[in-house]
Amino acid sequence: MATQTIALGEILDRLTVEGELYEKLDNDAVRCYACGHRCLIKAGREGICRVRYNQGGKLYVPHGYVGALQIDPTEKKPFFHVLPGSNTLTFGMLGCDLHCSYCFTGDTFVVTDRGPLALSDAFNLASRFERTHVAEIAYPGDLRAVAASGTLRRVRAVFKHTYRGQLAVIRPYYLSELRCTPDHRVYATDDVVRAPEPIQAQKLTERHYLAIPRRYILSSPHLAQLLTAPSYDSWLGQPDYAPAGATGSLVAEKTMKLTAQIAVTDDYYLVPIRAISWVEHAGDVYNLEVEDEHNYLAGFFLVSNCQNWQTSQTLRDKNAGVTPQPVTPEELVQLGQRYGAQLFGSSYNEPLITSEWAVAVFKQAQAAGFRCLYISNGNATPEVLDYIRPYVVGYKIDLKSMNDKNYRKLGAELNRILDGIKLVHERGFWLEIVTLTIPGFNDSNAELWDAARFIAALSPDIPWHVTAFHQDYKMTDPDNTDVQTLLRAAEIGQEAGLRYVYAGNLPGQVGSYENTYCPNCHELLIARGGYRILKNVLSGSGLCPKCGATIPGIWS
Repeated sequence: MATQTIALGEILDRLTVEGELYEKLDNDAVRCYACGHRCLIKAGREGICRVRYNQGGKLYVPHGYVGALQIDPTEKKPFFHVLPGSNTLTFGMLGCDLHCSYCFTGDTFVVTDRGPLALSDAFNLASRFERTHVAEIAYPGDLRAVAASGTLRRVRAVFKHTYRGQLAVIRPYYLSELRCTPDHRVYATDDVVRAPEPIQAQKLTERHYLAIPRRYILSSPHLAQLLTAPSYDSWLGQPDYAPAGATGSLVAEKTMKLTAQIAVTDDYYLVPIRAISWVEHAGDVYNLEVEDEHNYLAGFFLVSNCQNWQTSQTLRDKNAGVTPQPVTPEELVQLGQRYGAQLFGSSYNEPLITSEWAVAVFKQAQAAGFRCLYISNGNATPEVLDYIRPYVVGYKIDLKSMNDKNYRKLGAELNRILDGIKLVHERGFWLEIVTLTIPGFNDSNAELWDAARFIAALSPDIPWHVTAFHQDYKMTDPDNTDVQTLLRAAEIGQEAGLRYVYAGNLPGQVGSYENTYCPNCHELLIARGGYRILKNVLSGSGLCPKCGATIPGIWS
């Protein structure tokens, strides 16, 4: 029996409660205080996170489920000054208040009920617009786009935002190229007997075939001729579309070669990729959100819907990759006890936007003797921090950059993050800060010095983790962070006056920067090998056994 796809609204009927972090305004609008966006949400609308929404003048928020659940070493969070050697039961929900680029250039056309339409034109024909610091959102009303089934599906919104970085240039045989950001998912397969699936553009190769749904009635006579009755003559006069190196003199040979290039299945025409290259781009990029099927045809090829749906629209779609699992706080506490955790942590998505659920869990966990942690992007408000403070002892923040333009690409403002760090420190949370050091993005001496000085000015006792970027992260264009870069970042932190600087993601290669030393007498206090504790003389007291200095952190 086929599994029924259940949309977000139906799931939220069972897995939401009225929130507490909001203010009621006139005309049934609300102001949400869960994160630094402080969304003004009108009745029937959602916040930027897509999981907090206004129904009848009340803000409803996720509650009673987890989207991810894991027992991890506390050092993995990373917290190096919180119960070394302990385990943390870490849970997350769905949604995020930041975003990543997942878009096409504006001249990419989409197959709609109004014919092929450039994304920029689809954006401009809308009658209603919204502007956030993340993106501009256009609502085109009754516009419909062709989806995988060949059915016209309503376009919920068209998104536009500024992007600076590399674009993938995907050149199929016979048809026009696609230009998109590296993360955009395009339906493809490298085996014609296997159904195409969404694949990130940066992972495509010349072995892949792009997919065109057969149920779509082709409006281009040339395209129809190519796909249904391949003829060498039809593309011989189209040098831009001819297969690389195609020559030959016999029409039969040429026709055979072309026929071998396009595969036909019950559901798709599969068009091979001729070449993939990369170009720099600085300007606007676009995407759609399409109802029901969450895909559409870009340049005649099937591509994935705007990425937000993956964690907020069809949570049981097989391509979403995440299914919410109903659970109670009591059941989570029982799991933590069963598996020997000492702490609870809210992470994976951005925990600020699901703080009501986190507090419900933390109340039960605290009563059972657990300590509780937040692993956050730092885009906080005073209201949300005061709300969680009675239950949260440790707070980890990712300081991604000291460049405002870089932060705006992710959907936040640098000053909001810096203010969030200050607010966390002022409220007495145990704070640790992580900077993923990415070559060409945030690894200049000037930016590293700015980050180190900012942290040291708050307190030299705040641990700063500088961690190595690997290409198995979401980005694949920058080089991996080498040991020298990571050591340089750690040395800058120490020179700026920070007493506890750690270098991560390169275990065994960074020398003393995996360990904790007394800043007074330099005694080795905690020795680490990756996430393993090899030596620990601080447990219980938090005092250096050699000189008696107090080492800040949570040790017992």
